[in-house]
Formats: sequence, structure tokens, C-alpha cells
Amino acid sequence: MRRVPWIALAALGLALGLALGLWAATFLAPLADLLPVCPFKRITGFACATCGATRCVLALAGGHWREAFHWYPAAAALAALPLAVLWDLRRAWRGDSYPALPDSRAARLAVWAALVGIWALQVARGI
Repeated sequence: MRRVPWIALAALGLALGLALGLWAATFLAPLADLLPVCPFKRITGFACATCGATRCVLALAGGHWREAFHWYPAAAALAALPLAVLWDLRRAWRGDSYPALPDSRAARLAVWAALVGIWALQVARGI
């Protein structure tokens, strides 16, 4: 009896939700000017770590890749999510185990440095 790949099904659900969100964003794009201002930015004057993500998703939905990257530099990760989901579904279907995550402090610090760097870029640009 084959085990149900719950993580892969969750990833598929996430990808379908993202696709549905992008589809809905095409209809909501004209209403983008009505979106509320980020409360964190309104209170502190600094951009939060995800400032620009909503406009990035709206730009991706419209096929404006350069504009999406302008609003949120991690847009490439959003665009690559469907490929990662397909890879994970293939892995789960074949019954392969998940690869071990790197257990090095340097890898964890590199991820945190990338996240802090994106946030610092957003703050410096004043988005």
C-alpha cells in the first residue's frame, strides 16, 4: 500500500492557492490604489520585511516581471515556487525520501543574511 504524500499534497495546495491568487489579482489590479498603507510603515516610517509584496504579486499576475522584482526582490522565489512544487510531487510520487537539510551554521546564517539584506534594501529604497 502506497503512503499518501501529505507534504507534497500540501505543496500542491499551496501552488494552486498561489495560482488562484494570481488569477484573482488580475481582476483586483485596478483596485491596487485602494489598498491600505502598511501599518508598520505608517507607525515607524520604515518599510517592513514584506513591504512591496502585495504590489509584487499584482505585477506578477499582470506578467510584469521587472516591476515585480522592483517591488520585492524575492519575486524570483515566488516565480520558482511552481517548479519546486512539481519537483516535490515527482519526488513524492517516486517514494524518494526528502534530502537532508544542511546542518551548518553558515547555511542558516546565509539565509538570515539574505532576508535581512532584502529588508535593508527595501528600507534603503523607501518602498
